[in-house]
Amino acid sequence: MVGTYKALWFRIYIIKPTMKPFSPTAFFISSKDCTMPRPHALWLVSVLSVFCAASPLPAQTTALAAVNGTPRLASGHPCTLWDNQDVADCRASFTTNPGLKAAFEELQAWGNKRVAEPLNVPAHKLEADGTWNFPAFKRGYQDASGKWNWEWDFNGKLQQRSEDVSNLGMLYALTGDERYAAFARQILLALADAYGHGQGGTIPDPNGYDHFAAYGFDGGDAGMFLAKACHGYDLIFNLPSFSAGDHTHIERDLIRPMAGHLKKTEFMYTSHGRWGMVCLYGVFVAGVTLNDQALVDLALYGRDGTRDKVTGGFMDCFKPACLRDGVIWGAETKIEEQMAAACVLTTVAEVMWHRGVDLYGYQDTAMKKSFDAALKSDGDGNGDVSKLLALPGIDAYQYAFRRYREPRYLPVVAGLKPGFTLAIGEHLPSLPAATATAK
Repeated sequence: MVGTYKALWFRIYIIKPTMKPFSPTAFFISSKDCTMPRPHALWLVSVLSVFCAASPLPAQTTALAAVNGTPRLASGHPCTLWDNQDVADCRASFTTNPGLKAAFEELQAWGNKRVAEPLNVPAHKLEADGTWNFPAFKRGYQDASGKWNWEWDFNGKLQQRSEDVSNLGMLYALTGDERYAAFARQILLALADAYGHGQGGTIPDPNGYDHFAAYGFDGGDAGMFLAKACHGYDLIFNLPSFSAGDHTHIERDLIRPMAGHLKKTEFMYTSHGRWGMVCLYGVFVAGVTLNDQALVDLALYGRDGTRDKVTGGFMDCFKPACLRDGVIWGAETKIEEQMAAACVLTTVAEVMWHRGVDLYGYQDTAMKKSFDAALKSDGDGNGDVSKLLALPGIDAYQYAFRRYREPRYLPVVAGLKPGFTLAIGEHLPSLPAATATAK
């Protein structure tokens, strides 16, 4: 136990000589590169404690040595999928990576067009009886057999708006052009208005003031929405024109209550299938974005779980039921769902990396088993790259290559089209180093 702790200490702090010694009782962890408020420090101690207790020294030491790079502590925002170093690396790559530069120029052309268009957030109406409606869309209804029927236009419209926020956030981070961030801010404020948390009848509707749910917006939808909305919000957080009232409205009236409603989705804590992972990520990324320790712990350790007693959540995914030799993802049967679930855990690992924690090396690089297994998924061991490239979540291979430096991953990475799309479990933004190495 002591030896394992020292190994983790060495990897995260001592390897970087500018870091001051770590003290669990300190109010801040500081260096010339980062300042971490006390809640972040306590969160980091909590996660490290789980890692230390879970693996014996030999396995942990071997795993740490196999991972390229050192986790870092993001200071303020951005701090989820991207931090400031990621932004700087991506900007610098445009002069040496034609594919990524072309993808950026395509994104920028879209952004210039988007900021000249209406917000296009679903209009809402509060009826005299307290009912919260979206007049342009139809609510779900039960037929004679009791089956619920939905029209998905409403769902699609909300997902498009959260994708706008994510894309505009990336454009702002990469260009510094405040037009993109200002428009993303307007969309988020309009979405917070539309969500209408706490408004309507004096007696909450069956969904607890989650006014989107009546239109077929369920757990997986909320997870996808929060992944994109939080990513964009994290990237535009420091926009100079962002007022304290704006932040409060977005966090208190949209992100927090949606995550609060989503956390009631019980199956996600222990099922670990694709959609359970998507739901869980929504709670997780909301917790990280809001610096809410309770939400983060819930997503990591499960309902009523702790660092000492994991009952579910993302840390439960490291059991052989999910990650084991020869299997992409044990909790799913279809390869499409398997790869998508593995991609969600990869996204979690990226966010954790910015919190000073290495999930890639955890439990003898257990995550690597998913990527190794997918290469043999055609049944004869040859790994048909064309089939792999059609899978949702396949973008995660570039992240796996960056950390594991596995040459067998290069044909997959080389086949990926550079882009900046974030769709949790389906697509991740391209990495400058991975795409350049593969070409």
